[in-house]
Amino acid sequence: MRVNPLLFAVLNGFFLMEASAIQNFLPLAEQMREGKFRASDWVGTGVEVTPPTKSFFALTPHAAELGIMGYDSLADVPAGSVAVHTIEGVMMEADTCWSLGTESIGRLIQQADAHKNIVAHVARFNTPGGSTMGLENFAGVIAGTRKPFVSWAKQMCSAGYWSGSSGDAIVVAGRTAMVGSIGTMVSFRDYSKAMEKAGVTDHVINATESTNKNAAFAEAVKGNYKPIRQQLLDPLNNVFLETVRANRAGKLDAKQEKELLSGMVYIGEASVSNGLADQMGSFEDAVQLALELAENAAKNGGSAAKKATNSTENTMFGKNKFSALTALAGLTGAAVTTPLVEAANDQLEEAGITGVALVSEAAFTELTAKANRTDTAEAAVATAQKEATDAKAAEKKATEAVAAAEKRADDAEAEVERLGNQSGATVTKPRKPAGTSEVEETTAESDAQKLVDKLHAEMLG
Repeated sequence: MRVNPLLFAVLNGFFLMEASAIQNFLPLAEQMREGKFRASDWVGTGVEVTPPTKSFFALTPHAAELGIMGYDSLADVPAGSVAVHTIEGVMMEADTCWSLGTESIGRLIQQADAHKNIVAHVARFNTPGGSTMGLENFAGVIAGTRKPFVSWAKQMCSAGYWSGSSGDAIVVAGRTAMVGSIGTMVSFRDYSKAMEKAGVTDHVINATESTNKNAAFAEAVKGNYKPIRQQLLDPLNNVFLETVRANRAGKLDAKQEKELLSGMVYIGEASVSNGLADQMGSFEDAVQLALELAENAAKNGGSAAKKATNSTENTMFGKNKFSALTALAGLTGAAVTTPLVEAANDQLEEAGITGVALVSEAAFTELTAKANRTDTAEAAVATAQKEATDAKAAEKKATEAVAAAEKRADDAEAEVERLGNQSGATVTKPRKPAGTSEVEETTAESDAQKLVDKLHAEMLG
């Protein structure tokens, strides 16, 4: 069964679109849902439905009077031309009966970027936004071009701004041009009461372990919007805002940034003054700016023909024709974000530079905190180990002292027992410590008598 890609996207996808455009397209979406709208119904009614073509469009400076020309092959495009890309209406990943999808446009951009006859790109944006499917990849294609990319904005809102801001510059098409709607929301219609009235009852049965299957939407139907906001809207919006901040680093009015990223839409010159765009001008002005950027790139050593890439490595920090490493050096005034650091590391890897890597301040702070916690833990472990060793030594010394005291006690007890076992007539003398003499020496009786006789004789004589 062949599924209409437009209907599939409308019924199953998420969209980032300016609010008034959503209201305008809801009746059409409702007709599609009910099967009342088909592009084939327009045949024979006087309304011509022409399938979009995947041709290459370019404007050649020395033949500018010819305007934008279509070519079947890039080899037919005159050298030095500017590739022109059109993003019109609701952005879809797949091609529709009205316009090419972002997947096809992205391939055309890559092919043009790789061809020697193309020196720059100008994209004409006239879109309220569109599907999130394929959006990040499309913005990455624009961010990854090797040649200058200028976005010319008639209307460049929501998903359109996500994509268009990934180029080198934004030119506002005039005083009525609309730019912005940078934010995320979701809306849906609850047909449960109508279905109930029609006698239709829905039965929703989850598997035993699938307790959170579609739980956020179920809660939203009940009026509890917190789960869907936390699980879907806020994470998607954070990526959106981070991308815009990186793409317009150093350009957004710092005092207005919170408002600029809150979903507001700005008209004409206000988009330039607040930093969402770089200048106002016509399509020709956008082409001229692209040519000037190409000329400057050539003077600074840039080459005209480089291999195109379908990588999204630069999606999150924006392209500008400066490398992420240059941006980190402060030469472009870019804010140092985690995606920018990651892109710089990718460039180091591509250049074959090993043994070194960059980390963001937040990551460095976290690593430092972890290191400090590790050092503290290691010091605590070392102290505990020393205390344990000292305790063991003290315990050993105490054990030895107790053993010596017990031995002396045993010896004394044995001596007492020995003396107690002697008979009463046995003369006992206290044992002298080694190397000592008796406290008193006993004098013999004959010696004492001799001394007395001597003294008596001296007294008589």
